[in-house]
Amino acid sequence: VLNAMDARERGAEILTRTACTAARRQKDCWHVDITNVLTGEKRTVKARVLVNAGGPWVNDIIGRVTGTSSIRNVRLVKGSHIIVKKFWEGEHAYLVQNPDKRVIFINPYQGDMALIGTTDVAFGDAPENAQIAESEIDYLIEAVNRYFHKQLIRDDVRETFSGVRPLYDDNEENPSAVTRDYIFDLDNADGAPLLNVFGGKITTFRKLAENAMDRVARYFPDMKPAWTVDAHLPGGDFEDADFERFLAAFQKRHEWLPPGLARHYGRLYGTRADDLIGSAKSVSQLGRKFGPHFYEAEVTYLRRDEWAVTVDDILERRTKHGLHLATAEQDAFSNWFAADYAKSA
Repeated sequence: VLNAMDARERGAEILTRTACTAARRQKDCWHVDITNVLTGEKRTVKARVLVNAGGPWVNDIIGRVTGTSSIRNVRLVKGSHIIVKKFWEGEHAYLVQNPDKRVIFINPYQGDMALIGTTDVAFGDAPENAQIAESEIDYLIEAVNRYFHKQLIRDDVRETFSGVRPLYDDNEENPSAVTRDYIFDLDNADGAPLLNVFGGKITTFRKLAENAMDRVARYFPDMKPAWTVDAHLPGGDFEDADFERFLAAFQKRHEWLPPGLARHYGRLYGTRADDLIGSAKSVSQLGRKFGPHFYEAEVTYLRRDEWAVTVDDILERRTKHGLHLATAEQDAFSNWFAADYAKSA
């Protein structure tokens, strides 16, 4: 989301909730059909170069959308996490090793919780269907119990989440041994270039993007040199990357904010927290309260600046408020959001 915000502020048009349904070459240009999945609106846009950064859907885009082909593939490897109540004192994290040589992290999470992960399981279903298996939950619990006096049980697991890693298929049999590097495949045989990206991971995304731009630079003779190595993402422009110093200054500017709420805003939004607060001079001016550290002003900001359009966008994808709300509170927020969204639509 932060990358999309940054791109928008530099002039890009960001189309969330939009499916690319077809792309075809016409001489030296791509004609791309797109559909807004919420409104059904269809458009056709033109592009000099098409970059397929579809992650786990990269091969689907090659075959179904562009009608091209590639000798390269990705292998989907599922990674799952569990969330439990934090069971140690202090803000430190742990890294433990299993007999299978994989390491498991145990991190403080959301204040009073712990995030434990991750697994590595070959996955053959559609990426959007990824969800944790009971065997993965058992695997992560056993990893913790091998090292800690506190013994976790299944009922300690408060929430789980899973995703798939689109790893470049290098024919390794063991999913944990598959390369985490990335490969580019530049298809320019029929005019307009198509750059397919296979593999990669979030910790290398900036360098991957920089290298991708290098691969297509010849098609854009006026392209400027790479610049992102020294750039900050939206909200990250505080001095010396010193969060505590930034937070102290933020709290001084807004002394009426309770410390926990100030930390929540600072941690999630950095220097953009001032935009979220706007002209408010008291907690009551932040609007309706839905739960701990969760006020209407944050919902307004997420809808206005971060493309949030659903309850899950708010409670799960942009924040983790859902972990801190009782069922009745979640229901109340969902009902309010549906009514308010319909009113503003």
